[in-house]
Amino acid sequence: MGLAEGAWTLNSPRLVLLGGVFRGVVTVESEAGPKQLLEFTARSLEVADLDLEVRQTVGTWHLQAAPGTTSTVVGDDVTLYAERLVGTFTSTRQGSPPPGDRVTITPSTIPPWLLNPVASASGSAPGTITIKDAVVSRLRLSRVSLTVPRAHVRTGSSSAPLLG
Repeated sequence: MGLAEGAWTLNSPRLVLLGGVFRGVVTVESEAGPKQLLEFTARSLEVADLDLEVRQTVGTWHLQAAPGTTSTVVGDDVTLYAERLVGTFTSTRQGSPPPGDRVTITPSTIPPWLLNPVASASGSAPGTITIKDAVVSRLRLSRVSLTVPRAHVRTGSSSAPLLG
């Protein structure tokens, strides 16, 4: 898996990983050399009020869903990679975070509750992971289909609807 250059940041008031499992830290190749990323898998993702910002040398643009909508990410094996994940976490798995604490997770700062000491032999203990006020930096999704209700692309101060 290669990693494209540029900064991809997802902002959402609520990000839900259904059947979510933290798989650990993986190293991927990028144009600037190896990068360490967090790896999560899930049956699907739900993203409230999706705002995906992409910053590249040619400029910055946002893919935004209509306010009050939920975007979905589905696939045979949804995999989410991130360099940094910030938000208030809740989980239906044993080993949930302290309620109400805003947490920053990076490959070098993984909280003990995310490592789930009761994981099965396969390394999985799926549950629902909800992240409120989520900011996911250096986002990459693998093997997925993304549905964004009434999507718009915004560059600078302009906004233009996408298909649909």
